[in-house]
Amino acid sequence: MLTLTRSRFLAIAIVLLAAFAFLTLNVSPAAAEPGITIQKYTNGEDADVPTGPVVPVGSEVIWTYEVTNTGQLDLYLVVVTDDQGVNVSCPKTSLLAGESMTCTGTGIAEAGQYANIGCVDVYRGDGSHVLNACDPSHYYGETPPPPPPSGGGEGCTPGYWKQEHHFDSWVGYSPSDSFDAIFGVTYGGSLIDAANAKGGKENALARHAVAALLNASSSVDYYYTTNDIVNMVQAAFANGDFNGTKDMFEYQNELGCPLN
Repeated sequence: MLTLTRSRFLAIAIVLLAAFAFLTLNVSPAAAEPGITIQKYTNGEDADVPTGPVVPVGSEVIWTYEVTNTGQLDLYLVVVTDDQGVNVSCPKTSLLAGESMTCTGTGIAEAGQYANIGCVDVYRGDGSHVLNACDPSHYYGETPPPPPPSGGGEGCTPGYWKQEHHFDSWVGYSPSDSFDAIFGVTYGGSLIDAANAKGGKENALARHAVAALLNASSSVDYYYTTNDIVNMVQAAFANGDFNGTKDMFEYQNELGCPLN
């Protein structure tokens, strides 16, 4: 049987305590790491990819920037910016570990597809850069159609103008005239072709645009002028809002035809 003397037992204990002390002093926990994230929203939507929310041109756009300290260290110089020059306002410039803050910026909606990128940067006291994170956002600025007209009072339909026995009511235009040449768009065909076009979207607009043009050129008490009509058609072909413009022409074209 193995018998430990008191002195031998003490010697073993001393060796074990020394080994424990060595490990305790030389094995340190992993160093704490800093971390930062940013999430950007346009009018409350996380619009990382186009098109984002559709907003009226000229309306206010509100961006929010959610910034979170995801690391294990407190951060003391936190700066949020926007690549399109938006003035970003934040409640503070420091974040404790795990803390978040919401920054805001505003702008006026521009026409078409818009994109901007929000970024957060963290610096040391000497100005050296520590961390960076960015997040894109988008919106689409849509030009609202003009309000429905309230005047005029007369209008003849496409069905009236496309009938051959009413061609004598055409003033200043011929059925064979080019639609594209008169309206300054790319559509194809003559005025009578457009008046006879079937279907919706640009075809429906073309039918009512021809009727509107002929109404404005004749003795019909029509709300729009020929210049108004041409400009409205060009705008519709540019922005794709065929139905909105068609609806305005259609309203006037169906008020009642005074012609035989």
